[in-house]
Amino acid sequence: MVTKHVSAEVKAKLIAVDEVGEDEIFQRVADGMDKLTLIKSLGIGYKLFDKWLDLKSGRRQAYEQARHEASHFYAHRALETAQKSEASTAAADRLRVDTDKWYAAKLNAEYDTRQRDVAISVSINDLHAQAAQLLASVNGDIIDGEAIEVNDDDDDER
Repeated sequence: MVTKHVSAEVKAKLIAVDEVGEDEIFQRVADGMDKLTLIKSLGIGYKLFDKWLDLKSGRRQAYEQARHEASHFYAHRALETAQKSEASTAAADRLRVDTDKWYAAKLNAEYDTRQRDVAISVSINDLHAQAAQLLASVNGDIIDGEAIEVNDDDDDER
């Protein structure tokens, strides 16, 4: 499990994390524990936690799945906070709701409610090039004619 190029202290910390167990760690994440709180509870830092995730095949994917599950926790908490809000705590509750919605969206794009901007650009030069290509495709066979104005009064005279 532990690589050869780490100190005895790092090995001991990795073994301690393994003793907690993947299931327990990933359940904490799925239940809404953020990464900082998690690594503090494990007595390690970000870098060592990431090393632990990568030491075993499939572990990082299991962690990402737990984070995805946690998104439902944050979305539900945002909804609960909004529903239980009172006038005296409305400003603070709104901040909690916005924060939980943001975090749920970071963990799961399904909860991302931001409006997507669609940019469309049309170039006149492109339109001219397309028109020239169309003209070339009909070999220059264009019917010339003159338009005459027709109005409803002309039909009555015939």
